[in-house]
This record gives sequence, structure tokens and C-alpha cells, in this order.
Amino acid sequence: MFKKFWLETIYAFFFILLLAFIINQVIAFKVFDVFDPIGEVFADMESTDIVFSQLREDPMGEEDLVLVNIGDLDRAGIAEMVNIINAANPKVIGMDMLFRNPKEDTLGDLKLADAFSRVENLVMYSKLVNLDDDDDFDTLEVSYPPLFDYGETAFVNFITGAADQDDLKMCREFAVREKVNGQEQLAFAVKIAQYMAPEKVERFLERGNDVETINYRGSIFDYGATQSPIAYFALDWYQVLGMEFAPDLIEGKAVIFCFLGSELGDRKTNDDVYFTPLNKNYVGKTHADMFGGVVHANVFSMIMSEDYINAWGENYAYILALIILYLNIVLFTVIYKVVPKWYDGLTKLIQLIEAAAIFTLSLVIFIYFNLKVDVTWTIFAVLIAGDALEVFFGVFVNLFTKEGRNELRELKKL
Repeated sequence: MFKKFWLETIYAFFFILLLAFIINQVIAFKVFDVFDPIGEVFADMESTDIVFSQLREDPMGEEDLVLVNIGDLDRAGIAEMVNIINAANPKVIGMDMLFRNPKEDTLGDLKLADAFSRVENLVMYSKLVNLDDDDDFDTLEVSYPPLFDYGETAFVNFITGAADQDDLKMCREFAVREKVNGQEQLAFAVKIAQYMAPEKVERFLERGNDVETINYRGSIFDYGATQSPIAYFALDWYQVLGMEFAPDLIEGKAVIFCFLGSELGDRKTNDDVYFTPLNKNYVGKTHADMFGGVVHANVFSMIMSEDYINAWGENYAYILALIILYLNIVLFTVIYKVVPKWYDGLTKLIQLIEAAAIFTLSLVIFIYFNLKVDVTWTIFAVLIAGDALEVFFGVFVNLFTKEGRNELRELKKL
């Protein structure tokens, strides 16, 4: 009796795996295109977004970094700002902008090149272009030489999944380092942090991850698209040119020059803006909530505080799903055999409780241990187990019993 019971659960396990595979293939072939509008709403969401946007306590503000908005200034204006900030003795200056071509106003170019030449520690913008078959990039786009051939370059690319500028740019992760024609390039924020705390960057790189999840801390202020705390101090272009700041604010710190709108608070621009997990509308996002320079700032803070997010490997996620699936099969088989009239109600109730508990537990683990546990397949296993097991007993098993085949013949006669 017991042997038959365990054999049935094992057969049911493999039957449900086959059924899940078929369902996955059907979805892959877009048979359910009618549901695409609903899918698109949830496509840009992860469960951990809820933690970032709603559940986390406000972190401490960043003390080692200042953002400077270049607004719509020309190169001569940016040069003047660089000279003013550099006079306050920052530890490192990062330029999150590309000077692609010479200007007709050569005086502005000369002023900017001269300003860069005076900066002791300078990190310049670079962009990775053209990924080849070996997962190396064959081109590094940089500001044109020789006028801007100063400092070190570091790439500013983010991982967004967007095919072009018009697509939704959701930024949860970033590449730590990439190869360009065999030469290694570090990410922009990593290179800046290297000047501030080389030992912390060394430990960060020793983690050995090609891609890291950004542990977002906050923004410069609330644009209305986020409920995140103010974590970074930002100076507007006119405040710098008017010297409306104390030099102590800059001395010994990292400074990132970047575009934060025509002036701070400008939300009319779509230039260099991203959706992040801090977005208050974590389902069906509407407005991008963070400029690229602030994303770099969050990466910088994560490294400086050594507060990283770890992730369960994909194999562990599959193993957990398989274990939960088999345990549910055993439990639901008992219910099917002992109290068949209660099967539908009991299994549905258990599935709802299990799915909610697993989802909540994954959020708790993320909040307290900075560990992302992917429970997508586990919840799928929970939700498919009850009905799939009923199909197994009601159809598959009956096909292999004499009584079941006789009933099927009688049905055909009708």
C-alpha cells in the first residue's frame, strides 16, 4: 500500500514537470498574446522593488560624494565650474558627460582642456560600444583627443534591457568591469570609489561578480516619482558659478559632474533618466525617477559602505521549486485519497497560504540579509500542483486502469 502511494507521487511529480514544460512552451510561442497588455504592466517589476520603494528604513546620507549639475552650460561654463570645484581640493572629480567633437568655439574647448589638466585625480566618461561574439566590446567611445586626453576613463553603461532610448530603461544592475579589445575597463562609479578607498574596491572586486545588483540608498530630492529619502547633496550650476557653497563641502570628497536637468528640480527632460526600484509606482511605472549621475552615486555608496546585495544562484531556485512541488504532491495526494470531497477547497486554500508565505518570506530575507531569493518557480510550482495532480489522477491514472478504460468506452458509445 505504502509502496503504491510513493510510486504514485513520483509518477505525479514527473507528470507535472512535463505539464509545466508544455505550459512554458505554449507561453513561449505567445499563444496567450491576449494577455500581453497585462504582462507588460508586470514585466518591469521584481518583488524586491516593493522593499526598495515601500519597506526599507531611510538610510544615512552619503558624506563622501557631491553631485554637480552642469545644466545647459557650454564648455566654457563647465570649465569655469571645474576650476572653482577643483580649487576646493576634492579627492577626485568624475565627468559623466561626453565631449564627442570639437566645437567651433575653440576657446571653450581650450578652457575646458586647461581645467582638466589642473585636476589631479580625474575620471572621464567612456561608453562601451559593439559587443562581439566573445562578450568583449570592440569600441570604447571617449571624448575626442587631444584636447580632452586627461585623467582615466571608466564606462558609464548601465544594464537596462532597453533596445533604444524610447524603451523603458529599468536599472537594477550594473556591469562591474568589461573587456574592450582585451583591455579591462572599470565601471564609472567603481573607478571613482577606487580613488577614495582603494582597499574597499579591492574587496569589492574580489567578490568576483561580473554583474552586481545596485543597493539603492536614495536620490537628491523627491521628484514626485519616488518616495526615496534624500541621500545625496547636489549643487546647481548657478550655485557653483556664484560660489554659493562652503569649500569644506568639497574638500577631500568625490565630485561627479553630471546632467540633472536644466536646473535642479527640472522633470521636463528625458535625457539620461532611468526607472529604478525606488519608483513609487513599482507596478506599471509611469515616470522615470533618477538621473544617471545619481545612479552612479548609489553604486559609489554601496561600495563605500560595503553594503552589497547577494543573490541565490539559479540552480538553488530550481531545487527549492522541485522540493516544494514534491512535498505538495505528497500532501495533496493524501487529501485526494482521504477526503476527496474536500480536495478542491483545501488545495486552493493551502496554495494561497503557501504562495503568500513564500513571497513574504523572500521579502523578509531580502530586508534583513540583503539576499535576493528568486521564488518565481517555487510559487509557480505551488500554484500548478493542485489542478495538475487532479488531472493526473482523473485522466492519466484512469487511462491505465481497467475501470477507467471501461468508463471511457461507455462514454464513446454515447
